[in-house]
Amino acid sequence: MPHAVVDSSEFVHETPDAFRVNGQAYTSQAVFDLEQKRIFEKTWIYVAHESEVKAPGDFRTAFLGSQPVIVVRDAAGAINVLSNRCAHRGVAVCRERTGQTRAFVCPYHSWTYDLGGRLTGIPGRNDAGGYGDGFRQPEGMFKLPSVANYRGFIFASAAADVTPIDVFLAGGAAQLIDRKLAQSPTGRIALRGEPFIGVYQGNWKFQSENIVDGYHFMHTHRAFVSLQTKYGDSTGDFGVHKGGSTADMRRNRLSGNVLGSQFGHGINQKPAAGYDALFQGPYADYYASLESRHGSDETQWIVGAGAACIFPNFGMIHNQLRTWRPLGPGLTEVTVFPYVLEGVPDSFNQGLMRSHERFYGPAGYGAADDVEVFAMAQQGLRASLDDWLIMERGMHAETRLASGEIEGQPSSETVHRAFWRRWRDLMASEGEQP
Repeated sequence: MPHAVVDSSEFVHETPDAFRVNGQAYTSQAVFDLEQKRIFEKTWIYVAHESEVKAPGDFRTAFLGSQPVIVVRDAAGAINVLSNRCAHRGVAVCRERTGQTRAFVCPYHSWTYDLGGRLTGIPGRNDAGGYGDGFRQPEGMFKLPSVANYRGFIFASAAADVTPIDVFLAGGAAQLIDRKLAQSPTGRIALRGEPFIGVYQGNWKFQSENIVDGYHFMHTHRAFVSLQTKYGDSTGDFGVHKGGSTADMRRNRLSGNVLGSQFGHGINQKPAAGYDALFQGPYADYYASLESRHGSDETQWIVGAGAACIFPNFGMIHNQLRTWRPLGPGLTEVTVFPYVLEGVPDSFNQGLMRSHERFYGPAGYGAADDVEVFAMAQQGLRASLDDWLIMERGMHAETRLASGEIEGQPSSETVHRAFWRRWRDLMASEGEQP
């Protein structure tokens, strides 16, 4: 059945001094259905970190929007991304989130596939009720044509002609990833244990916008700000959310910059607050080694606060990777993967984890605030008599860089406009736009 006609230009209105998004872009079933084809099947989607598939036979399941896939390392060490669907009757071959296997066996009729997705066994093929000489055996499970690995981050696309990954991530996105990895003396991170998975009653694009939104923190997380004002680092902050007076916190949040990419990525980064004090603390040697390796100026950014939305649905913030999966126009699944830094003291990773739990965990102060606002936004969008949302903050104070990115002030909506321009362009075309 063909998709309903959707004109993306009707949902994003831009002039030199105005930027508005129509609320139906978050609520329309027709828009949601087309997003699965025009966005999630046409561009790079983050599907795994290489620490999850270290050895041959290691696998994890993931999604390209609504498309279920299996990420697996084969016997030769290559990483394959396969459609999680048996070629026989369409049954999901793999139900576990992660695991280790020698082959994938369909639970319905035991059709068997190797680690590259090739069909290797059909039980009872030559039985009287089996298959005749004219049977055209399928090659196997659908193997995605495009898989790329950027410094351990594995991306996949259902499109064969997708933009090269180094071009896709060029500029602020690659810089943010590189800076996160530079916190490790070995330049590597690892995912360990199970992620936190939750569902919120709102559109997936709310999460894409919010993870790099520098405007909401002092307002949405007002209770947490009060806690920080009173107790500061003594509550287990570990320097991730710096405490102090409200004025100090606001001043810190207005430092740094944001970057909007032509590929839709948004980057929000700021140098470390209280940088000199780090060299007087218990991890002085660690910070000194970073400064020796990267220099003082760059180290302040490396150990500062950085967040990214890699278009369309992959985020990095503090010591976590995050993905969000669209389940419907008003329902989204979020998976949060805390990570550890290789080569640092165990107590350092433990401190990062405690801070992560305090703000992002199931009982944390921050995540509950955000998902409640997402649900309220979805509720508010039912009031559609005046259906245009305003995304013009900071338009007057932007700079276009030689890289093609747009740099804005920390609390601007530069990153949101970059996301929506990319959304508009992809939704307008069958193929990915350069």
